[in-house]
Amino acid sequence: KKKARRYRGRKQGSEGGGAGDEWRRRLPAAAFSPAKETIGGRRMEVKLKDLVPAATNTVNTTFIVVDKAPRPAHANAHGREETCPSLVADETAAVHFLLWGTECDAFESGDIVRLTSGIFSYHRGNNLFLRAGKRGRMEKVGEFTMMFVETPNMSETSGS
Repeated sequence: KKKARRYRGRKQGSEGGGAGDEWRRRLPAAAFSPAKETIGGRRMEVKLKDLVPAATNTVNTTFIVVDKAPRPAHANAHGREETCPSLVADETAAVHFLLWGTECDAFESGDIVRLTSGIFSYHRGNNLFLRAGKRGRMEKVGEFTMMFVETPNMSETSGS
């Protein structure tokens, strides 16, 4: 059986600062992302300005729905579920959010939503969207009482 390795920080007072952030420096850069940090087994929430495109369910965040496109009036001829693009924001940035199927009716402008295990990735071309995905979960946690900014829009910023 393989034993799990534990990364320990340097002792207090050694060069390079305290032991608090030392584990981040010892792990490969790819092993750390703000969305994967845990405290007591719970994933920490990431701010929208810190989102990085990835095809994994690692985004945990809380935001307010600023604007939502209306649900299409016609049935989809291709048998796909309908989507409703929306603009969501927190106190650091805004991002396009994609609501699928019944989610379109469940959330309105002004709703404060907590997203767990969401995805921030490209959808149908070069458009970056935040979405719940198959494994993600969304819940309404309030209404109208959240500070937010509409710029920068992380869906429209270039990677360079």
